[in-house]
Amino acid sequence: MTLVINACDDDFLEVDSPNLTDQAIWADPALAEAFVVGLYTSIRIADKEPGHNGDDTPAGFGRGFHWALWSSVTDETIFSNDDQTYLVQRGQMTPSNFGFMSAAWGRGYRAIREVNLALENIDTEDSPFTGEDREQLVGELHFIRAYRYFDLLKGFGSIPIMGDRVTSLDDDDFSGLFEKRNIEEVVSYIESELDQAIAVLPEDNGARATVGAAMALKARLLLYAASPLYTNNVDDPQKWQKAADAAEAVINMNKYSLVTGLDADPSENYRKLFVQRRATNEDIFMRFYFETGTEGRSGRSIPIERMNGPNGSGGWGGNCPMQNFVDDFEMSNGLDIDDPGSGYDDQDPYVDRDPRFYASVIFNGGMTRDRPYESFLPGGADSPDGNEPWNTSPTGYLMRKFMREDITLNDWNDMGTTPWRYMRYAEVLLNYAEAQNEASGPVQSVYDAINAIRNRAGMPDLPPGLAKDQMRERIQNERRIELAFEEHRYFDVRRWRIAMDVENQPARRVSITRADNGSLSFEYNQEALSGKQFSPQHYWFPIPLDEVTASNGLLLQNPGY
Repeated sequence: MTLVINACDDDFLEVDSPNLTDQAIWADPALAEAFVVGLYTSIRIADKEPGHNGDDTPAGFGRGFHWALWSSVTDETIFSNDDQTYLVQRGQMTPSNFGFMSAAWGRGYRAIREVNLALENIDTEDSPFTGEDREQLVGELHFIRAYRYFDLLKGFGSIPIMGDRVTSLDDDDFSGLFEKRNIEEVVSYIESELDQAIAVLPEDNGARATVGAAMALKARLLLYAASPLYTNNVDDPQKWQKAADAAEAVINMNKYSLVTGLDADPSENYRKLFVQRRATNEDIFMRFYFETGTEGRSGRSIPIERMNGPNGSGGWGGNCPMQNFVDDFEMSNGLDIDDPGSGYDDQDPYVDRDPRFYASVIFNGGMTRDRPYESFLPGGADSPDGNEPWNTSPTGYLMRKFMREDITLNDWNDMGTTPWRYMRYAEVLLNYAEAQNEASGPVQSVYDAINAIRNRAGMPDLPPGLAKDQMRERIQNERRIELAFEEHRYFDVRRWRIAMDVENQPARRVSITRADNGSLSFEYNQEALSGKQFSPQHYWFPIPLDEVTASNGLLLQNPGY
């Protein structure tokens, strides 16, 4: 068993002892705490997940940094090397062929069982922990269990709840473990778990759970619970108001704020936030990575710069933004590119855009470390005419967000150390604005929350006098831009029930041709990936066939699979 602690001060605690007994672990405070901290990560379930090559660290919550990001099963990016993302993009998921999507089932329930095991042993008379130490560890366990259930909820919808039960292969009776609970029951259970965590977690706790992290996760949970997918399209203002109140409670902590001091240029300030290797005042909950662990083990994620770099410099293309995503960045004057007064020119498309565009996307002519990116044909260094054409971006763009630019693509000793930000304050503001707008319309506090995010990015205020549905559209686009590639888009378009529209749009690319005189012409109608398709059953993941079979058919498959 390997247990890893990642903390803000770069400390690692690793215990590698395959012969440890349960009794030995729970009698020793250091081992017991290491077991709890190890639950912040999880085992590899599917191909190309963290830990697949033995040189990187295990997965945390969600997917985080690893090869194909969640963005590459949405309308944000296309993964240049497939890695079982194309079957999701093409609507070909089945209970026996789901890429990395349905791996959340096995990972989630394994982690929940381990949390239950820890709770069973820590909260006893024989536990080596007492008083506040015990309370805090129990609070962390409730937080972790809530997070795992939330991952299951947003992927599968109706799911079984294990309660505090610890099962083993010796159990003769698994009754009740295959009964799926309705969404309201699951939400209520997760909310209860978070309330227990909020009551005892500290305000500061390094890279581990804090009261702020639990409150922010509760706000996210309640936002989902009020959304159309989770309410069967029944609009319930009370649910929206409850979600708004939960987000406002995080705001009223006065602990978090938007980062503005990393650079005077709003674009650079935004870009630098995502390569900071320390927590900022915007960060609520993070996953840290380091150059090395103990005994020579790696504490890294993947070499993300190499994975997502340009083929002309030896990069592998990676997660490449679609033209669909690029088109949703406003002009710097706040107007959509389709607005006749915006000033947008599709033959000079990268001028005067939202500053976050330049921080998020590498485009033809944009600097990538020490040179301009060249996706044009013929002869572009990063086009199919360049080095390693099999690693060319299929869309004409590369991802810039998260990429450190102070290292080269050959600097293997320093890659993969950028933290993954699970929750940050900008999301809390967006959660509040969305929920409050749905509860009471575009009141001033909704404007204030969205404008704070836009102003930090160097964008103008939203126009006054928006109707509720107009504000909804603006908030949805603001989430698309501000939270790009951060594992929100896949679930956002589903909970809003707009996936049948946006995910059935062709996956578009840009094709740039350079004439002999050096002039460029842009064409946007080619597909980066053929066959992009979404059907109603894809609002939820398929439950893995192996799980249904193991239950002797008692576990009901999600509809449509």
